[in-house]
Amino acid sequence: MFDISNPKQVIEFNEADPYNPQNTLRGYINRRQGALYGSLIITHVNKEPCSQFIYSAPKQHYPFDKNKNWEFPEFDDIELYEKLDGTCIIRYNYKDSDNNIFTTYKTRLRPFLGKSQYGNFFSLWNEMLDTYPQIKNLPDGFNYVFELYGKRNKILIDYDIPLNTKLIFFIDNGYIFPPSELPPQIDIPKLNPILSTDNITKESYLQFQQDLQTILDIDEENHILKGMEGYVIYFLKEGATQIKCKPEAVLKYHWSGDAIPYESIYTTVINSFENFDSPTVDDINQLLAEEYLEDKISKSYNRIQKILDRVTFEKKLQTKLLIDYKEQNLDINKDKRTCMRWFAEHYPKSQSRRIFRLIKQYEKEE
Repeated sequence: MFDISNPKQVIEFNEADPYNPQNTLRGYINRRQGALYGSLIITHVNKEPCSQFIYSAPKQHYPFDKNKNWEFPEFDDIELYEKLDGTCIIRYNYKDSDNNIFTTYKTRLRPFLGKSQYGNFFSLWNEMLDTYPQIKNLPDGFNYVFELYGKRNKILIDYDIPLNTKLIFFIDNGYIFPPSELPPQIDIPKLNPILSTDNITKESYLQFQQDLQTILDIDEENHILKGMEGYVIYFLKEGATQIKCKPEAVLKYHWSGDAIPYESIYTTVINSFENFDSPTVDDINQLLAEEYLEDKISKSYNRIQKILDRVTFEKKLQTKLLIDYKEQNLDINKDKRTCMRWFAEHYPKSQSRRIFRLIKQYEKEE
C-alpha cells in the first residue's frame, strides 16, 4: 500500500470503466517513484466501499548512479530482453462489492485507458485486442504489462511497423516475472529472451552497451533514432528485479550537460499525454522530478516550455488533419498525390512534410 495523505504524491480519480461502463470506480493512484509507482488503491465501486490494491508497472533503473557507483541485484539466474519503446498498457482485475470480477486496462498514471483531445489509447488498444483476441482470455489474478509501440505511438525509436504490442512482464502478488515464466499453453504476443545466463559483471554489462551501440542509428539533427533502445535484464530470485541497459549514446541524451537534454524532455512530454489530457509545464516538471534534481529542471524551463508547445501544436494539428482526411475520404496509401494535393490547397505548403508524417503515423500500411 502507499500513503494517500500527500496530495502531491497521489492522483485522486472517480471514473467510469470504459471496458465495463456499468462500473464507476473511486480511488487513488500513486505517483511516487519506487516499486509501487502507478499502483491503485480502489476505495469504491459504484459508490459502494470496496477496498482493493492494484499493482502497476514500476519504472526500471540502471545498475549505477550518475556518479558511476555500481550495484547489481541478487540473483539465481539472469534473462535479457529487448527494451521496447512505447506505452505500458496494464491489464488488471478488480471486484465489486458482490465479488464479481472485471477485467480492464490502464496506463501507468491513469486508472483506465481513455480518449483525450490529443490521443486515444482506448482506440489504439482495442485494435490490438482485435488483432490478438487471446489477450482478453488471459487467466485472472495476475497483472499483465504490455508495450504498445510502433509509428502510430512513437516515443523515441522510429519503428518500421505501424502498431503492435507484446507482453513485457507480468505481476503476481507484487512479484515481477518475465514472459518466459508464462505457461507455454498461454498463446499471446510476448517478448522472448535474447540471452539466458547465470552470471553478469560490470564488464559484460558494458559489452551489452557496446553491442547496442552498433545497431543504433541516430540522426541527431532531426532527433530520429532507429534500432533498439536498449535491453531489460531480469535478475531472477523470488520473482525478478528489472535493470535497464542502454547504449552510451542514449545515456548522453539523458544525462549530459547542465540542462536536461532535448530527447529526455521530448520523451517525457510525449509520455505525459498518456497521463494528462492537456499537460502543463508543472505536469512535465513533476514527471521529470522522478529522475532529475530540481536545479537541473529549473535550468531547463525554457526548453521544457518550447518542447511542450511544439508537441501540443503537432497533436492539435494531427487531430485536425485526421478529421479532414476522413471527411474527404482520402487514402494516402492508394493515392498519395491526390491526398497531398488536397492538403496543399487547404494548408500552408511549408507544412507538407509535417502533414505527410502525421497522417502516415495513424494510417496503416497496406
